[in-house]
Amino acid sequence: MADLHVESTVQDNTDHSPQNNEDVQKCHVVVPTTGMKFESEDEIYSFYNNYAYQMGFGVRISSKRKKPHKTYYALGCHKRGVYESKAESSKQSKSCKTDCPAKISVIVDYDGTCAISCVSLEHNHALSPKKSRFQRSHKKIDSYSKRRLELNDSAGIPLAKIFHSLVVEAEGYENLAFGERDCRNYIAKARQLRLGKGDAEALRDYFVRMQKRSTNFFYVIDMDDEGRLKNVFWADARSRAAYQLFGDVVFFDSTYLTNKYNMPFAPFVGVNHHGQFMLFGCGLVSREDTETYVWLLKSWLECMDGHAPKAIITYQCRAIQGAVAHVFPDSLHRLCLWHIMKKVPEKLGKLNQYKAIKKTLKSLVYESIQSQEFEDGWSQMIKEYALDKNDWLCSLFDDRKRWVPLYVKVIFWAGMSTTQRSEGMNAFFDDYVNSKTSLRQFVEQYDNALKSKKEKETKADFDSLNASYKLMTGFHFEKQFQASYTNAMFKLVQIELQCMLFCNHSLLKTHGTISTFNVTDILRGKRGELKRKVVYTVSFDEVGRDIQCSCHLFEFRGIICRHMMKILIEKDVKEIPSCYILSRWRKDLKHRHYHVINCYEDLKSGGHAKQFEQLCSSFYEVAHIANSQEKYDYLLKCIALAKEKLSDDSSWSVNTNTNTISQDAHIVSEPKKPLLPPAQVRSKGHPPTKRKESKIEQVTKKKRKINVHEANGISSVNDNIYRRSYDFDLNH
Repeated sequence: MADLHVESTVQDNTDHSPQNNEDVQKCHVVVPTTGMKFESEDEIYSFYNNYAYQMGFGVRISSKRKKPHKTYYALGCHKRGVYESKAESSKQSKSCKTDCPAKISVIVDYDGTCAISCVSLEHNHALSPKKSRFQRSHKKIDSYSKRRLELNDSAGIPLAKIFHSLVVEAEGYENLAFGERDCRNYIAKARQLRLGKGDAEALRDYFVRMQKRSTNFFYVIDMDDEGRLKNVFWADARSRAAYQLFGDVVFFDSTYLTNKYNMPFAPFVGVNHHGQFMLFGCGLVSREDTETYVWLLKSWLECMDGHAPKAIITYQCRAIQGAVAHVFPDSLHRLCLWHIMKKVPEKLGKLNQYKAIKKTLKSLVYESIQSQEFEDGWSQMIKEYALDKNDWLCSLFDDRKRWVPLYVKVIFWAGMSTTQRSEGMNAFFDDYVNSKTSLRQFVEQYDNALKSKKEKETKADFDSLNASYKLMTGFHFEKQFQASYTNAMFKLVQIELQCMLFCNHSLLKTHGTISTFNVTDILRGKRGELKRKVVYTVSFDEVGRDIQCSCHLFEFRGIICRHMMKILIEKDVKEIPSCYILSRWRKDLKHRHYHVINCYEDLKSGGHAKQFEQLCSSFYEVAHIANSQEKYDYLLKCIALAKEKLSDDSSWSVNTNTNTISQDAHIVSEPKKPLLPPAQVRSKGHPPTKRKESKIEQVTKKKRKINVHEANGISSVNDNIYRRSYDFDLNH
């Protein structure tokens, strides 16, 4: 017999302790007895459930029946009843039922009061008070933990980490009345309450709410004949305002993340005056064909009031190329070099001389200075390795003026390097979404990502206005750039100044006021080793102070190159003309999008929620003040008194003044046609490379692969995951 001390409010000489109970500790238990009365059903359930927790079993309601003026039911052990297996089911399932007789019979009177009419305390199974927290009836997430879960989930923190923080705060799993699965269930329900039940409906409702808050919020939804979501595009007010200044060059890419419906995520991306990526709107498309991309580009053009970008960068895709030519006929179109070079192993990897071909190809692409040099070298490569029947290389040569650095560097691309990797803005979403993200979750995390991006831009503005990199030289034009440019752009100027040390110049010729120089650039590797020498031509006009270089770095990036600096110093130019200081990179301009207050969807934006936040904040402050035993005891008494007062609803009057009802309450809107979720989309397999995944997915797959190797006795592979950094440098 277990060692159990029972203290009852009613005289009870019977020993009701269960036989062979494990983990039952000495405790003071109020035992239910016949005749006990309670004010409500909630009160009697709370009493019996508390008793069950101390004894070590769960509670369930059974055999409820109603009669005139009275209701009868039983509160019993969770093991009451007999398990009935389904003969036709081949799937085995677990059951906890042992037909346990332990229960109390309850009679509910017409006024809501309850009484115990019969008590049975004997169990036919062992009890375990230490494990009571695992019983369903004892699992309960308190309001503080609910608040923590919702706030951290809306911030994009993985639930496993949120739960672990609660465990650490509670000093152990045994001190929590809920488990990780309970947290997941609660978060799932909370998301439904925030965003509705249906993915597509939630997306549309979100757009409607955002447009009510800001008339400049833009969205377009494309549906099929069955009413299913087909394509969608949207852009917030701040993105539309930023496009007016930074929308000269746009990067469009749909090869990154998809959602659970396999709808590619297609963002429109630009760069601001700090070189940071900016979002100019994004879409979710159901197909990767010309018709779909035409719809998306037209929607975006309408959003931007018909102002097409001067230049646009996309990956190599015939469908996108056709759509860009149709919608943006006057825009310069460039193909992303990173995407093209990424395909080299797949397209050429099976050739016998692959390594030699790859080396030759990279040398031609990155090191060619003149167009004739590139074309002659390409023809020689095709002939030497017998590649004349390779369709992919033939198509690349036909499109060479759209992707080879030699041809595209004469055009301004706002700092997007020819080696620009496509996941610039996609990495921006890495910590927020992945390929399993539902549309409901996406609209939550989309706002979080934009808030984060805005905060980073604000911080960069503050840093540029309040501090700057120290001058490296005494040249006046360096001071000009320090005073005008943001820190990120001024740092690029200083990099060119450093590289100027490896440049030598010589006068080639003089014609009137124009002098032409040869500048030899000694290019070095990452370790400082000599790679090669390249000669560039720089022309300088003494009268107009006009200077040009054959490397075209200024035309491409808007930063004067090291070769131009060398000649400016040679000519003793104190102050360079203002045309070489682009307003696009200045830090002292007040940009229009700074004044746009974005009405991001606040997940806890109600008045009650704000009051709740203020109360919680006040409670934290008071808890820190109560730093002695006397203050602690006083605070607990005040809380208990306030809790008792607030729990008595009869003492609080209800305002029934109908004049306080908003007019919106009288408006009855027409029932809108339900928007069905999108059908699962099968990608046509373009582009040939695998669709990129988020950083979280890459790490997860890497760990899973390592575990498999270790389980098979194979040495673990190198699990370093390299993140390619954003590269402003032009390969000369």
